[in-house]
Amino acid sequence: MLLRHEPQLATPAAPSALRRPDARRNRARRPGAGGPDCAGRAAQQVLDAVVVGAGPAGLSAALVLGRARRRVLVLDTEQPANAVSNGIGGLLTQVGVAPADLRRTGRQQLAEYPGVEVRRGAVLDAEATAEGFAIRLEGGRPVRSRTVVLAHGLRYDPPPLPGIEGLWGSSVFHCPFCDGWEVRDRPVAVHGNGPAAAKSALLVSAWTRDVLLCTDGPANLNGERRALVEAGVAIREEPIRELVGDDGRLREIRFTSGPAAPREGLFIRTNREQPNGLAEALGCDLTEAGTIVADGDGRTRVPGVFAAGDAATEHSRSVANAMGTGSRVGYAATLDLVGG
Repeated sequence: MLLRHEPQLATPAAPSALRRPDARRNRARRPGAGGPDCAGRAAQQVLDAVVVGAGPAGLSAALVLGRARRRVLVLDTEQPANAVSNGIGGLLTQVGVAPADLRRTGRQQLAEYPGVEVRRGAVLDAEATAEGFAIRLEGGRPVRSRTVVLAHGLRYDPPPLPGIEGLWGSSVFHCPFCDGWEVRDRPVAVHGNGPAAAKSALLVSAWTRDVLLCTDGPANLNGERRALVEAGVAIREEPIRELVGDDGRLREIRFTSGPAAPREGLFIRTNREQPNGLAEALGCDLTEAGTIVADGDGRTRVPGVFAAGDAATEHSRSVANAMGTGSRVGYAATLDLVGG
C-alpha cells in the first residue's frame, strides 16, 4: 500500500485501448528471423523510432530523437492514466498543471521538428524483422521502424470501494508525494492492511497528524500497531460500507458498524499492470511488480526495444521521473542508431 510512489491516476476499470496480442500468432521474433510479407514493403519508409505512448515519457523521448533529426512516429491512444487528476504536483516550474495541458504543450513543442509525427492510434502488435520491427496499428497499415520505445505507462485500478468513482483523483489518491501537500493538516485516511499499510499510514502522518488507517477487515499487523499508536494514527478494522462525498470531495467514510469517520482525503493502493501485451509479445522481461525490465538507459533485453516511464519504473513513479527516463531513452536510442 503506497510503497510505490506513482502520481499517475486512472478512471476505475478504464478499458485498455491497446489489445493484447495473441501469443501464438504474434510472437515477436528476433531481428534476422524474418517478418510479415507486406504489400509495398520495399517502398515503405523505415522510421528510426516508433514511440508507443504520448505521456511525459514518450513525448520526452520523441523530443530528444526529433532534435537529433531522427524520423519518429509517436502513437497516442488519448487515454492517459492520469486523466482524472486535478493537477500534477511536485513538478519543477509547473504548479498544479493539468495533465491534459502538459500533454498539449508537449505536442506543440514537438510540432517544431519535421521528423516527428504524433498520431492518434493504438498498437495491435509488433514483430522483429531483419530491418528492425514491423508494427501493426489499429485501423492502419503496418509501419516499419528500427527501434521501438514502450512508453505506454501502466494501468492504475483502485479497489472497488462503493462511492469511489466520483472521488477518484479529486480527494481519493494513491500517492502522498503527489497529493499529500494538498491535504496537509486535514483529516485523512489510508486504506489497506498488513505491515505495508501501516508503513504507508506512518508516511502520510508526515503531512497531517489526523490519520485514520482503515484496514477494511482484520488489520493483520505484527509489531506495527505500537508505532501507529505512538504516531497518533487511529485504526478502524470494520469493513467499509461506502465513501460519501459530493463534487469530488470526500466527506466521510461509512462502515458496516460503528460511527462514520469524517475525512477529507483517502490514500489507497492501486492494482497496477501493463495496459497491453506488447512488451511480452516482443520478448521483454517483466518484474514481479509487472514493470518492464530495462537498464538505466531504458534498454530492454530485446535489441532495439526501449522502455521509459511508469511502464518500466518499479518504484518512485512520478511525472518528473517519467520525463527523465524518456529523455535518457531518447539519448540511448539515438546513440544506438548510429551505425546500426
